[in-house]
Amino acid sequence: MRLPRRLLVALVIVICTSPVPILVAQTTVGLRGGLTRATLSFGDMPIPVVQESRSRIRFGVSATAPVSGGLGIRFSGDYVQAGGGFALPGLSEFVSGEDQAGVPPDARIDGGLDLDYFRFSALARAGLPMESRRVAVYLLAGPFVGFRSGCTMSAGVAGVSFSADCDEADVDLPTTDFGISGGVGLEVGVSDGMAVGLEALYDLGLKDLEDAKTRVFSILAGLVFSL
Repeated sequence: MRLPRRLLVALVIVICTSPVPILVAQTTVGLRGGLTRATLSFGDMPIPVVQESRSRIRFGVSATAPVSGGLGIRFSGDYVQAGGGFALPGLSEFVSGEDQAGVPPDARIDGGLDLDYFRFSALARAGLPMESRRVAVYLLAGPFVGFRSGCTMSAGVAGVSFSADCDEADVDLPTTDFGISGGVGLEVGVSDGMAVGLEALYDLGLKDLEDAKTRVFSILAGLVFSL
């Protein structure tokens, strides 16, 4: 059964003007988690590399302190799974001599690099004009630094694959990463001291990890509590 248009409009007005306040201009703490699409951006390589994204996870905690008006600063600590997949097509072009005869023309190498980080960020939070007593929409932007907690490398060619820890595979990568994050979020108050939130974040890694840099897009949901 479809609700009359006037009733729908009335419901929206009730929600947006409800006495349940959104947690604006208050110090808050939050818990959130969700999924990521992680990729590696490769620089100038002697051979063509095709980047591929991987679905991974992210979760963390945060504390937001108001500064003035709709502005605030959010400090976060997150466990972020980054990395990505890659492919080297046209393998036969890079094999010469007698070895080339045994390589199929469409042979390719498929690989991946799974990087796990504890990331810490300080993001400016700016509320948008459509904020109401119950609904808040905001932008986030700022720097992050990450400390690697895990690294796994995998590769496969002609049906044969292997996976190994980066140290075991003698892959020497930096143990830290840094960059900038930006995104947009939505919070809806559900009680006097709690709100539910949804965020979309994009992390742009700036640290050179042996001709590659991390890129992570995250969709996160969680709870926010006032102090």
